[in-house]
Amino acid sequence: MAKVRPGRVVVDHDEDLVVFTVGMRINRFWKVHKWWPVLASLPRMLRELAADPELGLLDSRTVVGGRVVMVVQYWRSDDHLERYAHSQAHAHRGFWKWFNRNVKSNGDVGLWHELYKVRAGEYDTSYVNMPPYGLARATKEKDATRTDPDDHDHHHGVH
Repeated sequence: MAKVRPGRVVVDHDEDLVVFTVGMRINRFWKVHKWWPVLASLPRMLRELAADPELGLLDSRTVVGGRVVMVVQYWRSDDHLERYAHSQAHAHRGFWKWFNRNVKSNGDVGLWHELYKVRAGEYDTSYVNMPPYGLARATKEKDATRTDPDDHDHHHGVH
């Protein structure tokens, strides 16, 4: 279990980045042969990306809720993400071909993604009594300064 860091920290990162959410929805639970291969492909791709930092994935977190499995990812750039998605040498392209042949038009499994390009300095972070999490885990963190005029708002959870 990750060690909780007491107090408040913020992200210490001054480069552009991409936040990418990707996921699946099991529309027909009884069609295991359709959704299981989709679900099983997620950890395979994440392991592949984690094994080679040059591919550009900074960090990811998988969230499960009801019929939905979602992966929140932090990437160095949309170029890194595009190169990975279209690469003949990596798992995504083969998975996408399989999905298009076997699942795409029948409605058994839903897929989606959302990509957000974030310019350096155009994000706000605050982590109180947390282990490294989210963007702070993907990049690095630093102690929050008390000179921030909005600090009292963050401290009370008001944004």
